[in-house]
Amino acid sequence: MDLNKVLIIFNPASGKRYPADYRQKFINQLKWHLPDASSDWLETTPNLMAQLKTVNFKNYQRLIVIGGDGTVTTVADFLLNNKIDLPLAIIPQGSANVLASSLDIPLADKRAIKTAALGKEKKIDVGLLNKKHYFFICLSLGFWSKVVKQTERGLKLRLGFWAYFLSFLKQKKLEQTAFRLKLDDNYLEIAGNTLVVANALSLFKLKSKRKIDFTDGLFDVLITQNRSFWGFLTLGLLAIFNRRFLPSLFLTQAQKIIINPTTEQLKTVQMDGEPIEIDKIEIEIIPKKLKIITTV
Repeated sequence: MDLNKVLIIFNPASGKRYPADYRQKFINQLKWHLPDASSDWLETTPNLMAQLKTVNFKNYQRLIVIGGDGTVTTVADFLLNNKIDLPLAIIPQGSANVLASSLDIPLADKRAIKTAALGKEKKIDVGLLNKKHYFFICLSLGFWSKVVKQTERGLKLRLGFWAYFLSFLKQKKLEQTAFRLKLDDNYLEIAGNTLVVANALSLFKLKSKRKIDFTDGLFDVLITQNRSFWGFLTLGLLAIFNRRFLPSLFLTQAQKIIINPTTEQLKTVQMDGEPIEIDKIEIEIIPKKLKIITTV
């Protein structure tokens, strides 16, 4: 086995248009930092899971994923479900790149490649939904989940964050619901419009003043309780710029969470930005489960 061999997983549908010589330029840049390394290149198809099943991961020393949060989540989920213990590096090319920016991985190509080659290995917490689905950023349901679901993929590729903002502006009603949940050993019912179970949150390098940590062994549980669209925007801005004053927000921490959906709409949740249909929501945090290559 070549201990210096790298598997590069490239999603050509993520983010931007790539020049015809992108592959060669990428490999040249990687070899600048890792001159003794060899590499294989896997270009993804819509059935990435089937592709990953054909790979002999024992041949590689690390993985590099070029793509957005969805591609990274798919690869990481496969690694964990198949007990493959390899460090994962990210070249962020998606519309939001929440995972990369939460980990302080550069969004610029050249700096991200340098991080993938020379960065430090870090073990991060992961979420596990219904003892089956791993997630790494957050799970959400309610109003914001609806906004994300209704944002067209093509628009996300062209406009990035502003695609979500336009989808937000198209909403006709800020629906309220009663979220029924069990946080560790405590049963609660809290009215609000959006529930988020966060492992870490960041968007285009914008981070909440309250640190949401990948390595503390806890989820942050947030329920937005504002009743107007303006209140929703205000709450988001205050979360970024003001640590203390967060009106209309329920906020706590937990390790295990059970949520009882109260309407059919709530059964569609967003997990790391991708919709998933489920009948129950049982979540637990698995501390320091995934190896990621970061700058720190």
